[in-house]
Amino acid sequence: MQFVSDLAQTLIEHHPIDTARVLERMSPIEAWAALVLVEEPYRAEIVESFSPEFAARVLTLAGLESTLRLVREMPPEVSTDIFECLPEEFEKQLLYELPNVRSDAIEELLEYSEDTAGSVMSPDFVALNETATVNDALTRLRRLSSVGQNVNYVYVIDKDTHLKGVLVMRDLVLTPGTTPLSEVMLSNIIKVYVDDELDEVADKLIEEKLLAVPVVNDADKLKGVIVATQLVKDLQEEGFEDAQKMFGAGSDEHASSGIGYTIRQRLPWLQVNLLTAFAAAAVVGAFDGIIAQYTILAAFLPVVAGQGGNAGAQALAVMLRAIALDEIDVRKPRRVLVKEALVGLLNGVAVGLTAGVVAGFFGNSVALGIVVALAMIINLFIAGIAGASIPMVMERLGQDPAQSSNIILTTVTDIIGFAAFLGLAVFAMPWLG
Repeated sequence: MQFVSDLAQTLIEHHPIDTARVLERMSPIEAWAALVLVEEPYRAEIVESFSPEFAARVLTLAGLESTLRLVREMPPEVSTDIFECLPEEFEKQLLYELPNVRSDAIEELLEYSEDTAGSVMSPDFVALNETATVNDALTRLRRLSSVGQNVNYVYVIDKDTHLKGVLVMRDLVLTPGTTPLSEVMLSNIIKVYVDDELDEVADKLIEEKLLAVPVVNDADKLKGVIVATQLVKDLQEEGFEDAQKMFGAGSDEHASSGIGYTIRQRLPWLQVNLLTAFAAAAVVGAFDGIIAQYTILAAFLPVVAGQGGNAGAQALAVMLRAIALDEIDVRKPRRVLVKEALVGLLNGVAVGLTAGVVAGFFGNSVALGIVVALAMIINLFIAGIAGASIPMVMERLGQDPAQSSNIILTTVTDIIGFAAFLGLAVFAMPWLG
C-alpha cells in the first residue's frame, strides 16, 4: 500500500495538469478533500491547472487560511482569473489578508478589461535602473539562475519606472563591467500597451519572433510582461470556450469533467433547444394538410432550413470575431446588417436557382422548383441578417455574444425556412400538380 501511495504522489508531482483534470471530475468538496492529501508545495500547481470557475469553488470550500497559502504560491495573473470567479465578500477578505505587494498586483490586474494585454500580463519581470552597471546586471542574473528562474529579457527603466530599453545577453557578456546599462541597452524596443487587444499582441509577438513583450501604460511606465507561450495558451482556451458556448456547452467544461457537472452545464440549453424545436415543429404542423397532399414537400424542408442555418452561421462567425476584436460599434449596426443582408440575398439567388432546378427535375414540376428557389432566397436573406444581429443584440444586452447564439440562429432559420417554403407551396397549389 505504501508503494501505491508513493507512486500516486510521484505522478501528482510530475503531472499536475493531468491530476487537475482527474479532480475536476469530482465535486468541489471531493476535489478539496483529495488536495488535502497532496503535499502542500504541489497543491498550488494543481489548483493553477483547474479552470478558474472550478478553482474558485474549491477555494471557497477550502477556507481563508488555506486559500491564502495557495494564492501566495501562484503567479498573480493566474490568481486574478480565479479571483474574478470568487464570491465578492471572500475576494475582499483575501485581498485584505494578502501581503500588500501581492494584493496590489492582483487588484491592478483586476482593473483591466478582459482580453486586453493588462488582464493577462505578469508583474514578475526583471528590470534594472539605467544607472546600474553591467556587473550589477550579471550579478542579478546569476542570483536568479541559482534559484531556478529563467529570464528571457532584462528591461531597463529610469527612476520613475519608464521603460527605456532592453538588454541583449551577448552585449552584457562582452561589455566592461563598469559600463552603465544606458550605454549597453537597445533603446528601440518593441512594446505593447495595457489596453491593447490580445489578438494584436499575439500578432506582434509572431511578427517580431519574440519570446516575450513588455507591457506599458500610456505614460510608458513598465507594468508587466506577456510571455508568448502563455498568451498562445490563453487565446486557445478563449477560442475553445467561445466555441463551446455557441453550442450550449459550459465554457469551463473539459472532456474529463464529471458527468454531473457536464449535465448541469448542457441540460438547460438542451431544454431551451427543445422548446425552439417545438416552435419549428408547430410551423410544420400548421401546414400538415398540404404536406399530406404533396409528400415531396417533406423532402425539401431540411434542404431549405439547412442552407439557411449554414448561411447564418457564416455571418455569425464573422460577427463574433468583429465584436471580439472591437472592429465594429454594436450601437451603429446598419452598415454591417445591410452588407450581410445583401450577401445573404445574392447567395440565396445563386443557391436557390441551383436548388430550384434540382427540385423541379426530381419533382417533375416547374412550380415546385420556383417555390424551393424563392424559399431559399428568403431564408438566406433573413439568415444573413439574423447571423449578424443576434450577437450584437446580446452584446447590447450585456450578455456574452457567443453564449448559445448558434441555438438561437438555428431556431430563426428553421422557422423562417419552413414558413416561407410551405407558405409559398400553399400559394402555388394550383400549379404544383
